[in-house]
Amino acid sequence: MNASPQSEPSNDVVALILKQAGRSAAEVASLATLDEADRSAERQFSGEAPTLVSLFGSASAADFDAGRFSPSPKVAETMAKSLEFLLKRKRAGTLLDHQRMLFHDDTIRGLAELGFFGLAIPETYGGSGAKLGDLGPLLRALTFIHPDIAVMFEVHNFLGPAVPILDFGSEEQKQNYLPKMARGELLGSFALTEPGVGADPSKLSLTAKRVGDDYVISGVKWPITNVIYGGVCILVLKLEGENLPPGRDSGMLIFEVPKADSATFKMVRNRLTAFDYLWNARFRLSEHRVQATQLLGPKGKGLAQAFSSLAKGRGGICVNSAAKIFKLLAQLILDPNQPISDNGLQKRFAPGGWISFRSTFGKPIGASPRIRTWIGRAICQALAGRSLGDLCFRLGANGVRDETLGMVAKVYATKTLLQSAIHTYQILGGRSVHLDERRATVREEHRELNSNEQANLIANFVGENMHEFTICTVYEGPNPVLADVGAPNAMTRMIRTQYLEPIGLAEVQGKSGLLAKAKFGWFIATRVLGSLSPWVGSVANVRNPFPEKIQLVRRALSRNRVLGRDILLIIARYQKSFMDQSYLLGDEGGVFDKLCHSLASMVFVLSLDKAEPEYLKVATALDLEADAMIKGRHPSPQLQQLWAEIGDLAMNPQSRLFQDLIADIEVDPIPLDPRLIDRYI
Repeated sequence: MNASPQSEPSNDVVALILKQAGRSAAEVASLATLDEADRSAERQFSGEAPTLVSLFGSASAADFDAGRFSPSPKVAETMAKSLEFLLKRKRAGTLLDHQRMLFHDDTIRGLAELGFFGLAIPETYGGSGAKLGDLGPLLRALTFIHPDIAVMFEVHNFLGPAVPILDFGSEEQKQNYLPKMARGELLGSFALTEPGVGADPSKLSLTAKRVGDDYVISGVKWPITNVIYGGVCILVLKLEGENLPPGRDSGMLIFEVPKADSATFKMVRNRLTAFDYLWNARFRLSEHRVQATQLLGPKGKGLAQAFSSLAKGRGGICVNSAAKIFKLLAQLILDPNQPISDNGLQKRFAPGGWISFRSTFGKPIGASPRIRTWIGRAICQALAGRSLGDLCFRLGANGVRDETLGMVAKVYATKTLLQSAIHTYQILGGRSVHLDERRATVREEHRELNSNEQANLIANFVGENMHEFTICTVYEGPNPVLADVGAPNAMTRMIRTQYLEPIGLAEVQGKSGLLAKAKFGWFIATRVLGSLSPWVGSVANVRNPFPEKIQLVRRALSRNRVLGRDILLIIARYQKSFMDQSYLLGDEGGVFDKLCHSLASMVFVLSLDKAEPEYLKVATALDLEADAMIKGRHPSPQLQQLWAEIGDLAMNPQSRLFQDLIADIEVDPIPLDPRLIDRYI
């Protein structure tokens, strides 16, 4: 049936314009639903997103400062005791239950007793009341101990029930669930993904229909991390029979996962090549009843609430990815046979590893300009990624939703991790394809290794473990979807709302829309002229300013305004079809790709407290790389040389970069070390 524009609901402007632009009914439903969910999620936060202000307005650089971690004494003590407990169990070989491929029950119980699971839960509900912005260092440390424990902590606190219940739950729901979660009695998970529904959650197939005092739920969720029998899971689903418009009929339910399968509930653990020691599963609900009081937040807002939680969680993926980059570099740089000293529970090693003893054409492989450049670039980008993740946490803690920044942080850090893993794979050569015999034995025989096996079975942190590095590009949204769909949508939403939708609505109604077009033209003209000024944005209130810092910050603010101008010119040129030009707005050299590097440069330099020479080299390299990206040029010889110098510093035991980032990361024996070959043959 062809309806006239006048018969369409007046508040569904997006759908009207999409239809006029020739989109199919399925596309209209999907895109309009996601757009509405995004806008609704934004209304649940306060303050303007600093990234968008920096693109189209006069931003304050201080808004991009991640600040300093300042946990309360109670939070700091809980963190310290939890890390010490985990390190002791790791050293004793009791951290993991290899038979069940899970963290040992005693590990979970011990962490629960220490208050680990309640760190991000307010004291009112039995937690420690840690601010979101104070958890970055803990996540980095957890990643070094075992990456799966870091993911468990993230899912429980950021994605899983804690944040949605705190943000959208009734007081009764908070009182019922949060104290149990804080005590570790309920481990949490978050169920959004379904078969065929990951990148486009507007097509949810898990449904809930109100029958009396219950919701009757049917459908499948797959795959879901940390969803365990007897835990608590947040279900994002479609509400039926509620007279809600199609695409705006989502809901969020608190689901107490049954302790066993039944006629209405069936769960199967997935066998994954990453997240080995987490319970990742698929489950089916078949007319399963859940009390209607378990509805979390208002009807029709499930997707918006899910997007709100995702915005707070992406910083964790960024922080974890940066930590994994440093661990990869440590496998190349450190010599596991030369511990510096037994520094408590955390060993420190001297350099002299693979890049020192593997020879290529008469020189150590680490002396190669290309290898030094790879290492230096990875150091720069990992440090910038860490700062981006910390900033995401701080903004989330302050109630600011910067959706674009969250995607920048996630995509930038995970792409860097993947590239660093590939480079490490190439540097290690044949060793990279060797089976990780330790891991394989544990997986096949489900037991701890004895001392002889520890000494003689070959370990391989890279090789088959590449899955551990590639999964980061998929978790919480595949990078191409975020970069080519999510980011263009987020970067242009304000422009569409204020300028394009009035124009489109006027045209749909048969009017010229001259006034709306004139307003948009004026907006473009003023922003294009503004982008030509080197003095855009404010550097007032920048913490610990020094000349080099202010100069680099100004350059980054100027770059962002240039990118904002480019977005406007793309919109003006392609008009209604501009969102189809994702290769211009998205990844692989598009505006979003350039923005990733520009923000990485600015956020990192803002993290510096003083003009420390080694870290200034990093800041300068990030600035030069961002500048090359903006201009569409290859890295200059100056930048390549700077990366090589930073790579040299990372391999130098006297340097700050080595001591701060590399020296205390645990590494495995190197089977192709000629000094140890007799051990293996």
